[in-house]
Amino acid sequence: MGITPYKLGAKYQPGFARVEAVADNCSGIVIRELREGTGHVDILVTDRRHFAEAVITAEQQAIGTGTRPLLSDGYDNWGFTTVSSRGAVMVIDIESCRTSREIDRTLIHEHVHAAQLRRPGIRDAVLAGLRNNYGIDQLAKREARRLNQQVAAHEREAARYERFERQLRHFH
Repeated sequence: MGITPYKLGAKYQPGFARVEAVADNCSGIVIRELREGTGHVDILVTDRRHFAEAVITAEQQAIGTGTRPLLSDGYDNWGFTTVSSRGAVMVIDIESCRTSREIDRTLIHEHVHAAQLRRPGIRDAVLAGLRNNYGIDQLAKREARRLNQQVAAHEREAARYERFERQLRHFH
């Protein structure tokens, strides 16, 4: 697991340190609870101002394009996980996560998404969605609707596992 600051100012160093301190434990919790691996995960820690840029850069690397997305929603979250050539890349907005608890919940949530990306067909579906969003290959309406339903189901699943952040309280 690689953890890297992305255009992150010094004032966010405590939040970055928290991510470094608990990321492996978050991964372990998710692996234990889901009984699924997360694979290789790279974590980019950034602020609100650079969050969308970091996500778009990661998505562009995944699909091999430098074009801007046609659809740009979803870039105002605390965290975002997408595919990478090695597995998954997470972008964490450490500025929006104001407490250790919020950082922990976000990391658990995003690790669930990393595990989901390893399920049969999910990686290909995400890549097809990205190619659609970047105007490379258009999805049929039915496929787009099915993909959106899948994304919503994955969000609900990840939200259910956020409660396990309580297991990280002993980390200070």
